[in-house]
Amino acid sequence: MKRSMAVLVVAAGLCQGCRGQGAKDWVAHKQVGGFSVEAPRGWNLRADPKRGSLEIQGTNREQVVAWPLFIPGRLEGASAAPVLRKLATALLPDARWEPAQPQGSSAIRANGRAGDRLAVSALTWVNTPKGAACYLYALAAPEASYRQNEDTFARVLSSLRVTGAASGSQPAAPAFERWQDPRENAFSLEVPRGWKTTGGMFRYASVDTRAAWETVSPDGQVRITGGDAELPTFTLPTQMLTMAGFREGSWYSPGYGVNMMVRRYLPGVAFAREYVTAKAARGCSDVTFTDSRERPDFVQAINAVNAQSRNLGVAISLTVGEVAFTCRQSGQPMSGYYFAGTQLTQHPAGGLWNVEHLGGFLAASGKAAEAQAVLGRIVQSIQVNPQWASMQQNIAANTSQIVSRTHQEISKTISDSYWSRQTVTDELSRRRSNAILGVEDVVDPQTGREIKVESGSNHYWLDHRGAIVGTDTDTRPNLDFRALIRRP
Repeated sequence: MKRSMAVLVVAAGLCQGCRGQGAKDWVAHKQVGGFSVEAPRGWNLRADPKRGSLEIQGTNREQVVAWPLFIPGRLEGASAAPVLRKLATALLPDARWEPAQPQGSSAIRANGRAGDRLAVSALTWVNTPKGAACYLYALAAPEASYRQNEDTFARVLSSLRVTGAASGSQPAAPAFERWQDPRENAFSLEVPRGWKTTGGMFRYASVDTRAAWETVSPDGQVRITGGDAELPTFTLPTQMLTMAGFREGSWYSPGYGVNMMVRRYLPGVAFAREYVTAKAARGCSDVTFTDSRERPDFVQAINAVNAQSRNLGVAISLTVGEVAFTCRQSGQPMSGYYFAGTQLTQHPAGGLWNVEHLGGFLAASGKAAEAQAVLGRIVQSIQVNPQWASMQQNIAANTSQIVSRTHQEISKTISDSYWSRQTVTDELSRRRSNAILGVEDVVDPQTGREIKVESGSNHYWLDHRGAIVGTDTDTRPNLDFRALIRRP
């Protein structure tokens, strides 16, 4: 749904029974904090650059508030109702709201009362692959004059447009600014101006890089994080690893400088709960989870693509979950939210898993809505530097060759007698390593070159371009291929 259509729908829903546009003297405001709108002469307009909302105050305590925001996750009628209640309470703290009612498939509306004023709030949204783009509206006016103001409210809402900063204008304090990864220039994101932001791309090995960032509000009341550089890749426990002395909780290195922790797989929601308890809410007391759920809607399309890898003997799956919680920090009530996506890659010899997505916030209870909106804006704004991504891909492709050449040079310094004593030990080590990594060794009879290939096929073939194909039968793929010999 386009934004202009969404406003008309909300205006109609908020002002049921409107009777025209009235005879007030109207003023067109072209640029107020990134909005353009028409309002009766004498009404005051105030933009909140930190929140990104616009408030219009009438001469008789009339009030119109508009707030565009982005919420991680997909909104539906049932899930949108508590969001509307929480956000509407942030706009009109003294209002009491009735249960929300649907207004079509992507809008809901709630009536309320704020003292002697009647109030109405509405939320419209458009779901995107990254989350829900929303517009929140709230109206209030004294009960005695509310009906007379319905046509005025309708015209204000129908004229409202989000324009961004005017061309050539220089706002005193832009709400957001772009922050660049200071470590490797790998990514950038938008954060609120004046907030303290740290982090970057942390490199633990040539093929082990971990992005993490943290931003904290000037008053320290909101802390938002994404990723965690302390989280490694995990390898599933197997009988082979146990026999080699690598039990759950221990560290195992497959090479290339990479260190993995042996650990059973945790789905997204289970990992999110554990992460909050162990780290995100560290220093808090009375941690209570108020919501905890899987989000299969996030990953349906991704897992459909991953299913194609099963034809290669590898199964890849992603699960996402989210949790909301409350706690107390230094006696102050806090609210928090975290989402986590864990990806599991399995092959016949075992499997690996990692935390593919992680983010959330811990905020003073009165600032939870602000934190949620800022988190959504940050996640939506993340950009990866394509030059860094290309460089990293080349590093990963070349690492195996680099390690192999390095080991060859080192081996020249070791005597033949040593290697003769280690023949049996090395053969056992080779077989154990191959079993753990899910690979096996084959030899090109034409050149004598030994090659590691992914296990799972009965026969392997090599063509003149260097492409390797595995088959279950001894039928040659085509005339360009020659048979490779499997090592025992």
